[in-house]
Parts: sequence; C-alpha cells; structure tokens
Amino acid sequence: MQYELIEAETFPRAWERALKRCWNKGVEVRTELEKELDPPSRDLMAMIAVENPEKEPRFHRAGFPMGAEDLVSYMEDFISPLKSREGPAAEDTYSNRIIGYKDNYEEEGAEAEKPEEPEETGVDQLEYMLEELERDETSKKAQAVLWNPKIDPGNYKTSPDFIRVWARIVQDELNMNVYMCSNDLFKATFSNMMAFFQLQELLAEKLEVKVGSYCHVADSLHINGAYHEEVENTLEELRHRDWEEKTWTSEDINKFS
Repeated sequence: MQYELIEAETFPRAWERALKRCWNKGVEVRTELEKELDPPSRDLMAMIAVENPEKEPRFHRAGFPMGAEDLVSYMEDFISPLKSREGPAAEDTYSNRIIGYKDNYEEEGAEAEKPEEPEETGVDQLEYMLEELERDETSKKAQAVLWNPKIDPGNYKTSPDFIRVWARIVQDELNMNVYMCSNDLFKATFSNMMAFFQLQELLAEKLEVKVGSYCHVADSLHINGAYHEEVENTLEELRHRDWEEKTWTSEDINKFS
C-alpha cells in the first residue's frame, strides 16, 4: 500500500490535495463496494495534516456532494451531544461513544429476552480528556477510543470507521489527531473533518487555549470505483475554477443553518 503525507494550511486545500493525490497515486483495490462493471477503488494509507484549521475560507464546495444543508445538519448532530453531554445512551453513534462508551448497546426487542438489569452507565471519555489535560497539559494520554472489541468485530454495518481521537497541548495550542480505519474521500472525508474539528474547538474553549493543528489519519483513504466518473468530472471542473469559486467561508455555510 502507498503511504502519503498530505499537508496544507487549511481544510479545503488539504482535501483537494488529498483528492488529487489519491486519484493519481492510489493503489487499485477491488472491494465489496464495487459492482461487477465498476473499476476498482483507488486507495491510500494517508495522513492529512492541516496546519491552520481555523483559517478561512474553511469549506471546499466540492467536499460535500450531499449538499450544504445536509453538511450543516451532520455537523450539528455530531457536536450537539458533546456540548450538552446528553444523548440517547442506546444509540451507537460517534458522539455517544465519546460521551457514553459502553461494553454493549441494547438491540431492539432485547428487553423481552433478558431479565431486568440495572442500566449500564457509559464512560464519558470527553470528561476524561478534559480532566487529563487540566491535570497535565503535556500529557500524551488524552484520548477517546470508539472501537469496541466486545461488539464491533464482524458487525460491518454498525462498527465505527472513526476509531480514536487524541489531543495534546503544545505551546498553549491544542493539537488533535483523528484516526479512521476507513474513509470515503470523495463522499465523506471533508464532512468528517468539519464535524470532528468542532470537537477540537470545544476542547480548546474548555481548556482556554488556542486551536493548533488538526491531523486526519486514515488506514484506507479511498475513492470508490462507483464514483470514478463523478470524481474525474469534479477534478476537471476544479482545474478551471478560481480559489474563491471553489470555497465557502463559515459565514457562507451558516446561511444554511
């Protein structure tokens, strides 16, 4: 597998570079996601390093094919439970695994098959990260883990692609690394980065420090074969657009809230 370090000052420049790098250098891998007539995926092991994630413009218009309204909704769905520290404990989502990690999650109808048991209290890993960095801002152990070896192996539809988040304060800046086992570069990576960066902003605000670098590590950063024609057309369009035509600021995106 090809390993690539993709560096840029801002999120949109980093994502566009990643898209071009994967398209031009990605290893061809046929997966269960491709239909018989689709070309194989293009795949990289990659780290996308964003030096100044707060800098505007922050949004690449081609980075969220689902549309701006859906992006805003996705971002809000991720960050709202982290801000309120509340969420449906039985729901197996990224946010709830961070604030309410459990050894198991109830399935529909499971109550009828089991005797009544006290409800398991989930582990608030966000609280741990804050406490750890307040205790020692140089700590290397402020992290949250989302993969659960008791329930995730073999559960391909519900197991998380977002595996771990790690943060550390260096020179009064909170730096954050996110680790993904699999990330759909064209359809999901930019939306994921925008959502997860909100966690970095939240941690920095609570700890009263500046926001530092953001790193997005993916064991499989890929472009699915079914999207190849769409990606090729997008890359051709981007060649003929000015930077201002490719991007939106946070103020632009907030109009879709």
